[in-house]
Amino acid sequence: MLKTAWNEWSLKALQLETALLALEEIELPEELHGQQDAAEEKLLDLARAWKQRQPAKEPRRWERQTQEGGVPRDAELKELVSGFQEDGKEWTLLRALSDQQEVVETVVSEGRACMAAGGEYYLGQWDAKEEVLEVGRDDDAGEPGTGLVLSPTAELQYTPDPEL
Repeated sequence: MLKTAWNEWSLKALQLETALLALEEIELPEELHGQQDAAEEKLLDLARAWKQRQPAKEPRRWERQTQEGGVPRDAELKELVSGFQEDGKEWTLLRALSDQQEVVETVVSEGRACMAAGGEYYLGQWDAKEEVLEVGRDDDAGEPGTGLVLSPTAELQYTPDPEL
């Protein structure tokens, strides 16, 4: 994912929400419920304070390209594509170029995708209808994923919890 204020903020917000969910799910003995409730309230306070620091999304203009059987610029993705060629698989290359010289490449094949963005790689299920990568998700293997959803421009798709 690209190093943007929005992505950094969203990632931390997701982590705080996950921590809250985890704290709610812990089944502790009755004598610890008071401490658990106090910890949950402190964590809620922290999540609310973080939500108030929500940055605006940085404006970027993107040029998007879609190439059936396209060759990526990224070396790791090139290797992936050469494996697809050997196996006789079809793929699509999605490339997004920003006005800030950023390049995001995503190779999509058979409902799965690999994205190269900001020096990192993300694997998961490709939702063709929404055009997003659900990181870590694999329907065939029953993997629910990480909860991170990236657009083809490597922007985290996140909507803050209105309850916070």
